[in-house]
Amino acid sequence: MSRIDEIKKMLKTDKQDSFLTYALALEHEKIGQEKEAISIIEGLIKTDPDYLGAYYKLGALYENKSKFDKAIQVYKTGIKLATEKNDNKTKGELEEALWLIDEEQ
Repeated sequence: MSRIDEIKKMLKTDKQDSFLTYALALEHEKIGQEKEAISIIEGLIKTDPDYLGAYYKLGALYENKSKFDKAIQVYKTGIKLATEKNDNKTKGELEEALWLIDEEQ
């Protein structure tokens, strides 16, 4: 059984488990299925908008697809949320990612 299958099996018992959903997206990314990973993380943000790690990963996935406008939007949304949650570590990581996009363009 693949890791994707294992995670999907675990998700059957708790479809709203944000950590497992995020892990599923990472597994899809690992095997080159970035489109599926993006779709999963977009869904995660809709169901659990407070899951801060999703913003960094989704922004990075958009960058890999050269969708810089979408990446910038996601990073900014994540920065706003991290500020509201007083999560300075995540805020700094998102700000750095945003800064690096500005340098590349």
